[in-house]
Parts: sequence; structure tokens; C-alpha cells
Amino acid sequence: MTTQELVAELKSVTYDLMSLLERETTGLRTIARDEYEQFLSEKSALSMQYEQIVVKLRARGEELRELPEEERAELRDLQADFQETARRNMTVLQAAKATNERVVQAIVRAVNDKSKDDCTTYNRAAQASKASLGGHGRTRNETGGAFSVNETL
Repeated sequence: MTTQELVAELKSVTYDLMSLLERETTGLRTIARDEYEQFLSEKSALSMQYEQIVVKLRARGEELRELPEEERAELRDLQADFQETARRNMTVLQAAKATNERVVQAIVRAVNDKSKDDCTTYNRAAQASKASLGGHGRTRNETGGAFSVNETL
């Protein structure tokens, strides 16, 4: 494959990848899980293809320098546009991750708070008392006696 053909392929892959990142960025809030998995698969394939072409072109540095200035300027502009698109996409993904983590933490806190209220333990004298939480959301019996689990079958 000639350098000119590699440059054309790089442009095509970069535009495809940018389009995919933009669709992911705008659709992240409404996208279905199976559709998002398709996005991830496409993004992975396009990213690998992009990287392979860039590696091949870097090995042809001398030939790239011989390309017309217009073409090299177009590649620089495309690279800058791609970097900006990738940055916006990463920002949205990080925000979504942080939001999901906060939701999970809120759920865990609510479950732990509810467990404190509803779970009782029994000491050796068979007296009931509120349970205190141990590690990882488990109840801990501080007196070393039996405990009950509130569970409905």
C-alpha cells in the first residue's frame, strides 16, 4: 500500500472514529445496553485500525514529509479535530462513571442504614438488640452471641 493510500485510509478511519465518538457522546444518556456494547465493539475495532495505520505512516516519515503541504495541513487539522472529539467523549464518559459510582454508593448507604434499623442480634442471655455493621455491609455481633437475619421466603 502506498503512503498516499495509507493517508487516505487514515483520514477515512479517523472520520469514522470521530463520528462514532460523537454519536456515543450525544447518545450516552439514552442508549440501550446492547447498543452501547455495539458502540464499544466498533470503537475498539476502529481504534485498533487507526493505531495500525498511524504506526505504518510513522515508519514512512520521509515519504510523509514529501506530501504536498495542503495534504499535511489537512492531516494536522484532522488530528486536532480528532483529539478534541476524543477529549469531549472522555469527559462525558468520566461524568457518567462518576454519576454511576455516586448512585451505587447511595444505594449501599441506604441498604446499610436500613440494615442497621431492621437487623437485631441476640446475646447469650437471649436478649435482642440492634446489630452494628461489620465490614462490607455484614452485621457484626459485638457480644459474640447468636444473630438473626431478617429474611422472608
